[in-house]
This record gives sequence, C-alpha cells and structure tokens, in this order.
Amino acid sequence: MQVGRSGAVPQKGKTVATYEVIVTDVTCYGSLYCVAGWDRLTGQMIRPEPPGANAADEASRFWNSGHAGPGKTFAVGNVVSLIATDALPNFLFPHATEDRIVDMGTPMKVLQTLDAQCMAAAVAAGVSGSLNLAFDGALVRAASRKAYVPTGNIGPSLGAIEIPSADIIFFEHRWGDEKPKLRARVTSAGQIFDLSVPAEAARARWRSAGLAGLRADVQASNRVHIRVGLSRPMPSKPKECYSQVNGVVFL
Repeated sequence: MQVGRSGAVPQKGKTVATYEVIVTDVTCYGSLYCVAGWDRLTGQMIRPEPPGANAADEASRFWNSGHAGPGKTFAVGNVVSLIATDALPNFLFPHATEDRIVDMGTPMKVLQTLDAQCMAAAVAAGVSGSLNLAFDGALVRAASRKAYVPTGNIGPSLGAIEIPSADIIFFEHRWGDEKPKLRARVTSAGQIFDLSVPAEAARARWRSAGLAGLRADVQASNRVHIRVGLSRPMPSKPKECYSQVNGVVFL
C-alpha cells in the first residue's frame, strides 16, 4: 500500500478547510469538466468537485461550462479561493487522496490570474522527476506503453513532470469507426508512455490547428511542463486507473 507524499494515509469525510487553488488541470469529459489545482496554502494538489458529488454517479463529480473552462472560475491559471470538505468515505483511492467537495454556501472567488508560464513556476514544488515518481512509484507500465495505477492504491492521482520538448510527440489514434482521439507519446526516465490527452487547452488547439499546430508549439519550446493525472476506473477495467495528460505548458 502506498501513502501520500506527506507519509500519512489520507483521511476522508472529516474536515472543512479553506483552499487557495492555482488551477492547473482542466480536462474535458463530453460537455463537462474535471478540474484540479495546487493549493498554495498547504502545498498539495486537490480536485474540487461540485456539491452533491457522489461515487455512484460519475457525471455528478464534474463541473459544467458555467463554472469551468476558458473565462470561467475554474480556468487554467486562475487562483481560486474556496471552502471544501474531504472526500466522502465511499470515494475510491487513489482519487480520494485529492478529492474535495466544494461548499457553495460560501462563494468561490478568483483572487488573481497567472499566465501559463507563471502558473508552471508557481507550482514547481509539485513537479516530480519522472512519470512513475509522480504517482509515488505505483505506476504499472504495460507492453502497450499505456500505464496505470491500481484502483485502491493509497497515493496521489495528480502530479506533474517537466521534460525536454523532444520527449513528447502528439498523435491521433482511431478505434474502429470512432472519431480520432488525441494522444501523446511521452518519454520519461528512459521509458516511452502512450497517454490519452483530455486536457482542454491542448484539445482546443488540436481542434483549431490540428496536429501541426501542437507540434509547432512543441518545436518552438525547449521544455514542456506536463500535468499528469489518472482516469477513474472504467467498467471494462475496474482495477486500473490509466495515466493521462491533464495539461501542457510550453516553456
């Protein structure tokens, strides 16, 4: 069993706290958004979830476009003050490590907005030396180059790495007759990983400028700050939380 970076097993459903969250991750799930960020009061990642979030209804844990996305409260770079409680007792690890339920009885406030480079600098303390270390060494890399953390692992589900720009390649993959999906090959600690890219900003760039636009951004940079996270387990693979790209900042 892994524990969080503090060395303590996270508790659930016990505390109410104030957070000042530097929003780092905004990811798309259909018309809804999952958001996460670095709490500058405690120096740790959290995942704010709406009131009413419950383990039995996945959609209840995402924000709509009234709260998340470009120009909204939860936009990348915004510093948001909010009050939240810990994850509910039936929330599964590893996500429960960072899950928090927002108390909307106290209005959220945007305290300031950082540009992408300043945001990356402000959360530098959360950058790990490799993709595996971002998840406290619990990452399992399959022969397909996809990688996952076992469901129930007590450890982080969010993190960040910084790599040379030559170590990330964006590409498209299509399953059968489905529309192509954006993915990335990321080299970390000498290993290549094949990761999905639900990051809102990267997908918007892909939709507007295609792979050529994203690849031009990579070529114009020296290093890339990559926000990494874990998907929630799928019904077809209930024991695996796959690693994914939650955000990209070109440095």
